[in-house]
Amino acid sequence: MNSKKQNSYHHGNLKESLLTTTLHMVESEGLDAITLRELTQRLGTSRSAVYRHFESKEALMKGVIEQGYTQLDKLFTPIFKDKSRSVEERFERMSRAYLEFAMEHPNLYRLLFGERFREEREGICDYRDETQATGLYALIGLLLEAQEVGIVEKADPMIQAATIWASVHGLASLLIDGHLMMSDNLEEIYRYMYISLLKGLR
Repeated sequence: MNSKKQNSYHHGNLKESLLTTTLHMVESEGLDAITLRELTQRLGTSRSAVYRHFESKEALMKGVIEQGYTQLDKLFTPIFKDKSRSVEERFERMSRAYLEFAMEHPNLYRLLFGERFREEREGICDYRDETQATGLYALIGLLLEAQEVGIVEKADPMIQAATIWASVHGLASLLIDGHLMMSDNLEEIYRYMYISLLKGLR
């Protein structure tokens, strides 16, 4: 079986398999489970084959992080750009989707926003580059709409976006790391946070 896998890898499938398998391991087992030894055993390949595509484990994780950010952008960008919904509805849906993503994918969330692999993230996600931070700039676009209709004050939308992210991220982190033992009241907590956040930006 392994020889068949390796033959297919020579035709360009190994790189994608490495990324997909690593992402699955992150999701199901956590960051500590990711070792090149375990990865090569699961795929029936060798370290030298891995190094033909990724020069190091850090380079591999950088590719996984890119895939994770792509998932987030696909989730958030359509919400921000859905002009059939009001600005307030889109804010509400964005915040809820963010929390749901964190709770459904806690290990991936930690990879994308935690301290580990911070340097790898910084190398691939420059918030000043709209092509690398599409979700952020979609949020900024939504904030500019909100400013025009008077939902939030006219101020630096980057600062406003950072404020929103810090608030929602803080709640998400508390929930997935077990510091906020109030899951029964999550809906009430969420609504209060959302209302308070919009009031604070007016």
